Amino acid sequence: MPTIAVVPHNSQWKAEFSRIREELNRGLQGLSLAIEHVGSTSVEGLPAKPIIDIDVVISDMLVFDSAAVRLQRGLCPKYLSDMRLAQ
Repeated sequence: MPTIAVVPHNSQWKAEFSRIREELNRGLQGLSLAIEHVGSTSVEGLPAKPIIDIDVVISDMLVFDSAAVRLQRGLCPKYLSDMRLAQ
C-alpha cells in the first residue's frame, strides 16, 4: 500500500473539487441533492492528505442504486476509492 503524506494546504484543492462537482452534477442528472467537499482538504490553511473527499447527498434510498451505477460505471470510476453508505 502506498504511503500518503500530509502536505501543506494547496489552494488548488478548492478548484479541483469545483471541477469534479460539475462533472458529478452532469453525470448524476438531478439525482443528487448536494455534492459537498468534506475532509481536511476542504479546510483552508489546514495541512492534509492530498485526497479530495466528496459526499454525494441523495434524497432517499430509492435513487441510491441509480446513482451508484452512474458513479461506478460511466461517470467517474477514476475518482472512486471507497463507496460507503451513511445510515
